[in-house]
Amino acid sequence: MRKNYDDFTQMKMKDMCKCISDMTYKYIDPETNVPTIVPASHYEKQLSQVQEQYVGEIVSREILNVIYKQLCDLKKENEKYFNQALLCMDMNLNPKDLRINEQVALEYTNDFISEKQKVEKKNFRFLNEDIVNAFEDTKTNPQFQSQAVQMSNEIEESRTINFGKHIREERDER
Repeated sequence: MRKNYDDFTQMKMKDMCKCISDMTYKYIDPETNVPTIVPASHYEKQLSQVQEQYVGEIVSREILNVIYKQLCDLKKENEKYFNQALLCMDMNLNPKDLRINEQVALEYTNDFISEKQKVEKKNFRFLNEDIVNAFEDTKTNPQFQSQAVQMSNEIEESRTINFGKHIREERDER
């Protein structure tokens, strides 16, 4: 059974970009009730960029994923010490140098965290409420998201221009 995706992957880039633009147009923005217009040239520009520009992003995301998995494994292995280690990091305490009062505070705070997790269940957040709110506000703020994407696009354009200049300079030297 052949799917649209199979045909899509066989298209030339110009046709592929037009197709993506058409698919995007079919999305009706719930706030404005109008189709989303993104010119095919935008997709063409994005897809034709040098792949090396994205290697850094891919590597960064993979490093984040590895650290995330390690933290999840550490938490599963021993949640008490995991919580205490996070607390030490947050309080700038070295576990080797803990005074008795700090050891007592770590134990008590771990019990407090455990109880809070039981009560709040999925709503429990280890991070400070201000940090969680900053994340949520940034994630859902369309103006901020738009500004971040614009800045990212400007950086990519600058890299592309500099990459092109570098290629021309090398060619001129030959």
